[in-house]
Amino acid sequence: MMLRGGRLAGLASRMVGAKPFSTEIFVSRLSFYTTEEELKNVFSPFGAVEEARLVRDNQTGRPKGFGFVKYSSQADAEKAVKAMDGRIIRGRLIFVEIAKE
Repeated sequence: MMLRGGRLAGLASRMVGAKPFSTEIFVSRLSFYTTEEELKNVFSPFGAVEEARLVRDNQTGRPKGFGFVKYSSQADAEKAVKAMDGRIIRGRLIFVEIAKE
């Protein structure tokens, strides 16, 4: 991004046609021993969790180390991202961001 007149160029282009903020977050670098129940419990202090799911290997059924948490509101999802990104859970540094489509 370049600065023009003290403003960030490209900001307006991202705002035009921007989709509404998602209520679903993506959590990566999870321990392979994390359960869906544990994932839900860890993220529930930030709002009402509608769903917490881990992505699993099709052949073995074991978790791949990442998952998704869906909140009932955009504000709750934003709070969770701000609070949990870069935290250590089960001895692992996790990354949390808004889920992409």
